[in-house]
Amino acid sequence: MEALLGLVSVAASIVSLVCLILVLLKLFPDKGVGWGIFGIFCGIYTFIWGWQNVDRHNFKNIMVLWSAAIAANIVIRILAISVANNPS
Repeated sequence: MEALLGLVSVAASIVSLVCLILVLLKLFPDKGVGWGIFGIFCGIYTFIWGWQNVDRHNFKNIMVLWSAAIAANIVIRILAISVANNPS
């Protein structure tokens, strides 16, 4: 069970990384190199910027997928902790 949760967590993390890169591709030309580099190191800025500009750049599907991947990763990590603490 722990291995399966680990694999799903890795998959959600990869989806999150791909969404980050796709949003960064819009952030760099829109805000400039300085904010783009800041977005690389501070992913929460890129996430918030993406939601603020979702209609302008037409990437609602990417942002919904990114939000779902983050939520899934949180839930999976909570499940993994509960499975590890209750070995039955």
